[in-house]
Amino acid sequence: MNSTSEVSFGARVGNAETLLTSLTNFVAYQPLKPEYSIENFSNEIRNTKGFNNVVAEKKQNYSLALEKRIQVITKGPGSIEKRLAPINGTVKAIYGKTSKEAKDIAGMIAKYRGANITVPKTATPADNTVSQSYQSYNSKLQFFADIIVNLSQFGEEYITPNNDIKPDKLQQLYQLGVDVNNEVVTTFTQFSQENARRIDSYKLLSYIATGIKESVKAQYGVRSTEYKLIKGLKI
Repeated sequence: MNSTSEVSFGARVGNAETLLTSLTNFVAYQPLKPEYSIENFSNEIRNTKGFNNVVAEKKQNYSLALEKRIQVITKGPGSIEKRLAPINGTVKAIYGKTSKEAKDIAGMIAKYRGANITVPKTATPADNTVSQSYQSYNSKLQFFADIIVNLSQFGEEYITPNNDIKPDKLQQLYQLGVDVNNEVVTTFTQFSQENARRIDSYKLLSYIATGIKESVKAQYGVRSTEYKLIKGLKI
């Protein structure tokens, strides 16, 4: 089976367990090879189900990391993007709408909002999506860092009662943004690695199941009830 959806994985391991149950009820089953034994097949099913659990955990970690990044950088009430308008307004109020300072900050904010990075075409579709997302956020963070540097250079002239847009607070937020962006890549990498191991486990399970079917066919016959019971199971 080529599908790697969670439904497909679940159906395959379910069919493997059905095959195992059938084997245990066949009279004097004799595998053609030791690896096609009931005990070995049972162990492989257990291993594969273990990979399913690990992948589910890693996938959840990745999903949480994505949500955390969204909250810190774009959507949360205290996110980076929610700070841009107050920064822009404060600089205009201090220096004037047509001042160089205001134009510089407005230009950086415009770049931040329009950040777009091209990803090499050699990446796989999934890796490409994650890489593009990471680099896009990384680009936004760099523009945000530039804004912080400029605000810091304004010195004592940049006076605001809003602590959330003071340079030291913005620097802390920037570092948090870098951390959550990196966490997305880390959790996706862990998820991908474990999913690859799971796929290998299913391939082995399928290989053993095929050998078991051949063993049953050889022992009981192609027209036997035993073989008819298991031959259609897709693993």
